[in-house]
Amino acid sequence: MRHAEFEDPRLVQVYDAECPWGPDDDFFLTVVGETPAARVLDLGCGTGRLLTALVGDRRYTEVVGTDVSSHALTLAARRLRLDRLPERQRNRISLWQSALTYRDDRLRGYDAAVLMEVIEHLDPPRLPALEDVVFGHARPGTVVVTTPNAEYNVRYDGLPAGRFRHADHRFEWTRAEFTAWAERVAGTYGYRLRLAGVGDEDPELGSPTQLAVLTIDVPDPGHREPQVPPRQEERP
Repeated sequence: MRHAEFEDPRLVQVYDAECPWGPDDDFFLTVVGETPAARVLDLGCGTGRLLTALVGDRRYTEVVGTDVSSHALTLAARRLRLDRLPERQRNRISLWQSALTYRDDRLRGYDAAVLMEVIEHLDPPRLPALEDVVFGHARPGTVVVTTPNAEYNVRYDGLPAGRFRHADHRFEWTRAEFTAWAERVAGTYGYRLRLAGVGDEDPELGSPTQLAVLTIDVPDPGHREPQVPPRQEERP
């Protein structure tokens, strides 16, 4: 069933169980922490795995999670224990149902946005709509994007050749494909680009996950460029 885990609450939980927090997530959180952000969007937040970590960091004064799935947002609220939080802490957190292929004025004015393993769940013809929504309309100061590295898939035992890592992935890109996409987006919307690999790096195939940090080219006064940890590949 197409996008089934976004419609069935039981499958949402299965998907969450298959994707536990790991070292790659710690690396990603470190990158986000290097941005000069106080107000952060987690776009495509799912069941709130990353949201929980962001909320636990007091440098973030406002944390917003968005997802197209109401079921996922319900589970995110449960994971965050929103009904038990003190009012002051609860006021730092918002959960919004929103599709990343339609402009949403609520997303404007934030310091940073994260798209953690999100873009590969969209059909490629819909990517321009996401680009417009995130980079053209919302225009956060920094956008952090991760996606699988298709070249690394041969290292996964039991994953047949030509198959994606998850049944709902609409595509998985090689490093060259992701680089070309990120460079085009950065050039089109006026962002500077830094690329990195996430996870143990294979000398021939690269890392399991690809990461891009896009920083708006006309920052506010005092804006500090995020420092990507080692394994960084910089692009002009």
